[in-house]
Amino acid sequence: MSSTMEAQEDRPSQLRIYLIVLAVSTIYLSTGMVGGWSSPVLPKLDLTVHEQGLVTSIAFFGAAPGPFVTTFCLDTIGRKGTLFIISSFFLASWIILLISQNVYVIYIARLLAGLGIGGSISGIPVYISEVALAEIRGRLGAVSTMMMSLGALIMYLVGPSVSYTTISIFGMALALLAFVIFFVPESPFHHINKGRKKEAEMALQKLRGYSTQEKLEEELEEIIKTNTQKEENAIGWLEGLKRKAALKGIGLGIFLSSMTYLSGLVVQSAYAQIIYTSFKLSFSASYIGVVITIASISFSFLPALLVNKCIGMKSGIVISAFGCGLSCVFLGVYFYFIRAGYDLYDYSYISIVLSVANTVSHSFGLGGLVYTLEAELLPMSVKGIGMGIVVCSGSLIGFGVLQMFPIIASAYGYSADFFGLGIIMLVFATLGIFILPDTTGKTLQEIEELLS
Repeated sequence: MSSTMEAQEDRPSQLRIYLIVLAVSTIYLSTGMVGGWSSPVLPKLDLTVHEQGLVTSIAFFGAAPGPFVTTFCLDTIGRKGTLFIISSFFLASWIILLISQNVYVIYIARLLAGLGIGGSISGIPVYISEVALAEIRGRLGAVSTMMMSLGALIMYLVGPSVSYTTISIFGMALALLAFVIFFVPESPFHHINKGRKKEAEMALQKLRGYSTQEKLEEELEEIIKTNTQKEENAIGWLEGLKRKAALKGIGLGIFLSSMTYLSGLVVQSAYAQIIYTSFKLSFSASYIGVVITIASISFSFLPALLVNKCIGMKSGIVISAFGCGLSCVFLGVYFYFIRAGYDLYDYSYISIVLSVANTVSHSFGLGGLVYTLEAELLPMSVKGIGMGIVVCSGSLIGFGVLQMFPIIASAYGYSADFFGLGIIMLVFATLGIFILPDTTGKTLQEIEELLS
């Protein structure tokens, strides 16, 4: 009787999971720093417009194969080993940037950083989902966004006031910090998948901190059962991709990923200092990136508060897309008047308001809900390869957007860039009303049947 009561009271340690996820998420600091690197660094480099675009965008080109490399590594060397490789990509990129300011060397460094980005956004969620407790998994999902935003904020705060070399040293230090993952346990799911039951039991105990063997064995059996079911239901990825639900899910995933990169926030984050330095404003251009990132962090909780309580996931994404589109259009109007010769010095705050509006709109749906909806729309049989295709496609779209932004601005002004992005987003938002399914309250099986 007493042993039964003891087993019932033997609850896993949430604190352990929070600390482990926080340790793993230090990799996201590098992801955020790489994303925000170009804004304070480009003004320090003597580059042509085309070189500025390539230096900024090539990281997203490098991110494109990241998910496929990560998927291979996850299944071969394990989740923890994959995290080491991702961290090594970031560390190597900062070391190369420290060695030389030659533009071709910078290209190589940014490509490596891109591999780290592609690996982090596809590999880290796998580890977290496998080690997290079900009751806090949703809350842990917000950690990634917060850590990436924090990494970008550090870059925006430090970058403008220090040298190119110091920025690289700072980035290298944060990349080294991520090697605290040495102390986190391997995923018990990976051990079971490789037939290592004893190692899985040890890893699970480190994760949960159970005081009784009974509870430990109970959860271990659940993991074994889940892995067995997965193997029994497994089909070839090529066969899975031929199914209507898979094709629809991947298509909608690419549509959602496109909206994320076309929303205006990505280009503002990358080129904020260059955009606003080119105009006579009543504030320092280096503040823009800081304001945008603080707004992103401050409003990142919106989806968790509103979605499923006030509105559905589809509605949240559509409203977010309309907000991003409208804010980009109004930014286009603002920059048009400046290019036309109007003195808007006393109204510089308008650009800040519109930039924050774009950020808040993005945070409302595109920033937090897109990845969740993409995962829901992909059938289990092709989730790995499907997510790889979606992330790869999104990265290539991000590469194109960031590459063309300064080129279009040089020829037609920033008004053309923001007008274009705004109109595209408004069209995408309208399409979203008709083509995105409402998954609120539906199981994964029901969603797959809906897409079929």
